Amino acid sequence: MPWLTATGRLEHVLTAWGRGYLAEVPAGIGFDVLLTPGPLARDTVRRMCAAGRRIGPVVLGPRGAEFILERGSAHGWRAPHSSLLPLGTLVLLPSPGVHVPEPVADRGWLVPPCHPETGAPLCAEVTPGGALLEPYLASAEAAREERRRCA
Repeated sequence: MPWLTATGRLEHVLTAWGRGYLAEVPAGIGFDVLLTPGPLARDTVRRMCAAGRRIGPVVLGPRGAEFILERGSAHGWRAPHSSLLPLGTLVLLPSPGVHVPEPVADRGWLVPPCHPETGAPLCAEVTPGGALLEPYLASAEAAREERRRCA
């Protein structure tokens, strides 16, 4: 996982995961993190997969979903209900085998970085910010339309 190695904290991460803990990794060093609402993230991931777009790891936690992005690829991101985490913000990463719906400390992978059984990378790379924008905006619009219909 080059995106994780680039943080300089790989040994720390592997130790935490080996002990069953979440690993603290700062955003903006080896990768960027985009925070979105969980329901929008699920629909965005579905749309990206259907369109054949590369989707990297996504963590689902109590504040929403955290898309792991190519560093610098979402500079100037402007989309409703989402924000790029500031440089140095600590992100809590569960081990690759911890995924939704069985999280650890309310955090699990919606899209894991590795196959949970073999440990083989599912996608060695992370999501390019530009590839995420269109599916995310479509998901936000669909959610807005759904709210209008239900109101």
